[in-house]
Amino acid sequence: MSKLYNTPFEASLRILLILETSRNQSFSADMLAAIDFISIYGREFGISDENLHGDNNYKFSEFTLRRELITKAIKQLVVDDLIKVNSTEKGFTYCANQKGLNYSEYLSSDYATAYRRAVSLAREFISNKTERKILNFINRRSIYSLQED
Repeated sequence: MSKLYNTPFEASLRILLILETSRNQSFSADMLAAIDFISIYGREFGISDENLHGDNNYKFSEFTLRRELITKAIKQLVVDDLIKVNSTEKGFTYCANQKGLNYSEYLSSDYATAYRRAVSLAREFISNKTERKILNFINRRSIYSLQED
């Protein structure tokens, strides 16, 4: 049996859901990783009553791995022509193209529905924050959680 969880493929499905939920917006790889992380661990950010992936003591240490998975997933999504790359003065950003939107519409499991809802809450949570502030916040929470253990 092949591994599905914590793979670029799994991350690519979540990226498509983020971009579907955020139509007409583009995000950097770091921002996609942050939205994904906040969506999965919503309770830790006060936007949900539960964490979609359950509770564990090392959730904040997962953020570095998630960033790597997101980067690999983005590369594959670009190769598969499911997302569009934009070059900006600050670097590359990514948005959904029609093929990616069509694909994501087929993702209709209970998890996909819950994740879409979590993404909407995460986007509302970060709406008035810069990317730098969001990443710094996650990093500070990561350090704090390590000190607690």
